[in-house]
Amino acid sequence: MREPSKDLVRAVRQSTLPTLLFRVPGEEILAVSEEASRLFGVPAEDLVGRNVEDFADGPPTGALPLVAAGTLSGFQARRRWRRPDGELHPLQAWVRAADSRMPVAFAICILWPADRAAWSNLPSHPDDADGVVVVGTVNGRMEVERISDDVRSLGSEPDEVIGASVFRLFDVTSAADVLHALAEATARDQGVCIAVNAHINGKPAMADLMLRPTYPAPSFSFSMMCTGRPTNTGETADQRTLQQLGRGLQALALADALTLLQQTDMSGVDKLTTRELDITARLLSGDRVPAIASAIYLSQSTVRNHLSRVFHKLGVGSQQEMIEKFRETAERLRLDDTSST
Repeated sequence: MREPSKDLVRAVRQSTLPTLLFRVPGEEILAVSEEASRLFGVPAEDLVGRNVEDFADGPPTGALPLVAAGTLSGFQARRRWRRPDGELHPLQAWVRAADSRMPVAFAICILWPADRAAWSNLPSHPDDADGVVVVGTVNGRMEVERISDDVRSLGSEPDEVIGASVFRLFDVTSAADVLHALAEATARDQGVCIAVNAHINGKPAMADLMLRPTYPAPSFSFSMMCTGRPTNTGETADQRTLQQLGRGLQALALADALTLLQQTDMSGVDKLTTRELDITARLLSGDRVPAIASAIYLSQSTVRNHLSRVFHKLGVGSQQEMIEKFRETAERLRLDDTSST
């Protein structure tokens, strides 16, 4: 029986994310981070050796065999987890292959409370500037509806991409994989992750594509992360993989904020970068500059500089004006939804 590397076990234990490492397909827990232990309410040492399903309520998603076979590199799960007091707590999870050999023998699972968006719950990393993350949404005709300004890093202008086929973002060799992943996601009503071939300024690059089905099918939201730089000195490949997975989850959740912002009467939303969108979403959810700076490892002055650029792009004069417009839109959408039922 294969065993995980010591580096992988160490990376999971030291992760700032709520992370589990478990065996595939047996689901035996092999390593646990302190954040995951806290969510479970069980000491890490008491979780190791147990089966993941011992703590879960209801049937599994059935997607793990697809990860083991290499069809998917990861998937989203919404499960209820049983704490020591017997209470069931809804959690969201992303399961990701942690093994490049086939069949996959190990998987990583990142957890967070079901009532929290990933971007507000999972901590950022001080080196998140490495690589490119593009966030967007795609309609039922497979056309890009919204996309973050980061698409410029792939060599395309946002205005060129919006309204065009989403497949222009990938190499033609990945088209079938994207369609298959979307079919799986839609059939299971859960997010999935696959590796795709992309281009950064005309140069081939591997990217992680996370997509989540939306209504009406086959529309979806997505985040695509292209690693642009080598692993930092002193950081193992396994540690880097965990940080990239967390960053991709945050970006995928930001697609929801992008959708809501674009329904306000503020222009220029498509000019926001993923970083600016992250800061804006945190601000609109109630966080203030000191908390945002601490969460994403930036100085308060840097956060304020980002916000100044956001205000300029959105054509608002202040933080309060942006918040008021956002609240008006959220209330209008709520009333529209109520009146249609």
